[in-house]
Amino acid sequence: MPLESQTSNGAGGEELSPRQMAAAVFSKRLAELVSESVVSTEAEGPVRSLTLYSLAQHLELAYPDVPISQSGLYRLIHGEAIPRLDLIVALARVFDVAPEYFITDNNQ
Repeated sequence: MPLESQTSNGAGGEELSPRQMAAAVFSKRLAELVSESVVSTEAEGPVRSLTLYSLAQHLELAYPDVPISQSGLYRLIHGEAIPRLDLIVALARVFDVAPEYFITDNNQ
């Protein structure tokens, strides 16, 4: 993606800070993974879309040292917060992607 496309938010041509750019890339990538994921409600029962609540629960069980709440995930997925490195690594493991997936925007 060209640098000028990354630094403009498109609304008023204002430049985004590196922090805002990082939040935008992360939130886009996390939203894509969550929207593409489904979970089974029983051993062979119906499947449903992954929710931020169920993702937070899974992270709490699988990675108790990485504190994150449903509201924390909401803030991340909407670009209102920057994730910690430990959370990036935990999410990468949950979704079976490289941690770099969340910090690079090379598919445009």
